[in-house]
Amino acid sequence: MKSVSLTIHSMRAFFMFFFMPVIIISCADESITSKKPVEVIDYYQFDELNLDLYEIDASIMIPNETAGIGASFGTEILHDDGDFQWQISAGRNFNLFIEDYGDYQYRMPEFLRKLESQDVFIIEIIEQKDDYVIYKRELNLTSKKSSTYHLYGVKFINGVYYEIKNKEEGDSKKVIDFILKSFLSFKSINLAL
Repeated sequence: MKSVSLTIHSMRAFFMFFFMPVIIISCADESITSKKPVEVIDYYQFDELNLDLYEIDASIMIPNETAGIGASFGTEILHDDGDFQWQISAGRNFNLFIEDYGDYQYRMPEFLRKLESQDVFIIEIIEQKDDYVIYKRELNLTSKKSSTYHLYGVKFINGVYYEIKNKEEGDSKKVIDFILKSFLSFKSINLAL
């Protein structure tokens, strides 16, 4: 009887030392391959701007003078205390508008419906995600076509929906690429000390 229990004990030990590592490695390998690759955005030509002094508990990356879009001046934020709108400017070409919509979560679908129903401009969607859309706009009534690019997005931060967009008259594709990077960087800041 003693030899049988010793044999069972030996088999358990053999299983634990030789098969368990194989099972653990195969499970770990599955979890590694099933993860989606995370896109890393290069913020080389950007500076971080904390907005907590302007009544938003968030930060955003804004292009600096090395970006080549005329951002040679310091970043300027226009905001009146108690107001729900902000304008962030970095030179003459980079203007970003933020508006606080509180807990109202339907800004994105409303904007997309409005964009589809208008008939003054020819609209081409360049890129659309859950929280933003980039589109090209041309005036539908003229023979001379000039395109402008636009970003519209909504970020949910600390229980608040923020609408973020570029200027109404639009921007060049190069400026919109910088505005998109700024939009993607807009995130909550940790207020805990």
